[in-house]
Amino acid sequence: GVLIGNKRAPLIGRVSMDQFVVDVGIDSTAQAGDWAYIIGNENDGGYTADAWADASGTINYEIVTRIARRVPRMYI
Repeated sequence: GVLIGNKRAPLIGRVSMDQFVVDVGIDSTAQAGDWAYIIGNENDGGYTADAWADASGTINYEIVTRIARRVPRMYI
């Protein structure tokens, strides 16, 4: 899933190449242009690379190295 506006949005369906769909929920205030954080701090409600790896049956290094170059990155 991703974190949008401090709310978790789980993936629905499958990852296709470098795209996926998330469910923001019926009561969501998410709007076009909002940031969606793919990897973040677990303490802030975000999904970690470890969580993605566990869900995918792999290791965290594989997750971070497979994110396409066209996905914007912000290192904090």
